[in-house]
Amino acid sequence: MTGTESQDLESMRVLMVVENISRKMGGEAGKSFYYLRLLRERNIEVRAVCHGRVREELRQEFAEDPEQFKKIHFVDDTWYQPLVWRIGKLFPYRIQDLIFGQIIHWITQYHIRKLTKKLIKVHKIDLVFEPAPITPKGLSFIYNMGVPVVIGPLSGGLEFPPGFRYMDSKISRLSINISRSFSEILQKLIPGKLKAEALIVANQQTQDALPAGCQGKIYQVIESGVDLDLWPPRESRPTNADQPVRFIYVGRLVDWKGAQFLIEAFAQVADRTNAVLELVGNGQLQQQLENRVQELGLQNHIRFHGWQPSAKVNQLLRECDVFVMPSLREAGGNAIMEAMAIGLPTIATNWAGPSYIVDSRCGILVDPSSTTEFTAMLASAMIRLAESPELREQMGLSAILRVREDYFDWHSKCDRIIEIFAETLRQVKKAPEQQSSSVEQNFQTLIAPETLSN
Repeated sequence: MTGTESQDLESMRVLMVVENISRKMGGEAGKSFYYLRLLRERNIEVRAVCHGRVREELRQEFAEDPEQFKKIHFVDDTWYQPLVWRIGKLFPYRIQDLIFGQIIHWITQYHIRKLTKKLIKVHKIDLVFEPAPITPKGLSFIYNMGVPVVIGPLSGGLEFPPGFRYMDSKISRLSINISRSFSEILQKLIPGKLKAEALIVANQQTQDALPAGCQGKIYQVIESGVDLDLWPPRESRPTNADQPVRFIYVGRLVDWKGAQFLIEAFAQVADRTNAVLELVGNGQLQQQLENRVQELGLQNHIRFHGWQPSAKVNQLLRECDVFVMPSLREAGGNAIMEAMAIGLPTIATNWAGPSYIVDSRCGILVDPSSTTEFTAMLASAMIRLAESPELREQMGLSAILRVREDYFDWHSKCDRIIEIFAETLRQVKKAPEQQSSSVEQNFQTLIAPETLSN
């Protein structure tokens, strides 16, 4: 980066627009918190617009930086949004979520839009950054702002691999198709994503799921990130042939996460090795999975830990040897990155998010071709790593490097986002100059002597 470019970045005024900015809430809100904090640390003039529900948390977070807190602007609920919520409670959960929940969200977004337009004028904002909602089909109310808008990183919009499409019921498939068709209509009415100058997506599947007609430049940046201060590399662990190799899964116990296939595969691993499998998480499949472990006689090889706080997960990962994530519809892969940052090799599904994170240097990707082949290949990958401590160590070291070198940690990810901001501003600045140049050339053509002589 040249001195001039660095100076331009320091004078850049960015307005971050997102409903929730919260370390406590995690998920999308947690990612937004990292962006706000890291942009500020890079001396970028950053303001934010968000919902009043996170006001007190952010006041505490920025207690030592009150000037930054003054640059966060809040939108509170209207008197009628709680009324909409109470009406929604009379309906089934899915209708509450898909209809009434969206209405409440859209009302908030409408008021955020009004405040955003005002702040852009008052504070001479150069660029608006909208990091959430991360769904590619979600509506963005941030358009016609008079300054460029950057949206993302987005993720989601995924399908099951072809061999696993049976996992979506016909009713679910019909509901998804109707919802996506309706979304395309709404995008024309509220064209935030269509008019954004830049859209950042996590992977090709998410890019394919963007609404038709997006005009902005598309970038690919992994949506998840890992905080290296919280997930530093573990110390080298001595290999003891008498100790079991410990595989670990961290995630919800739901069908699309694939833990049911992992247990079937591990039955083959237990027959050939002294390995154990640690399952961290809970969900609707937990009782079913526990019953299956009993049927297979794997009680001494598979342990259920239930949900655990982040500190306990961190500890368990450091005590294990290999991370396994057999998810079949994973847009990102935050748990994978955390395991890699610690120094664990990973076995993951060669589909969507994990396929962009794990490569042959730091893990093994398993093709989800069919249920039978997927289970067999999971077992083969686990046996291979269980029998080779040298390969585990080599892949673990490569995993640490990959996280630090490929925009997977939050600091490098934020740097990449800033690069996109700078490029977007350059492109927007260049466009009027090109247009002016084109007009000038056309004018010269009109008044050229050969034209006049005709």
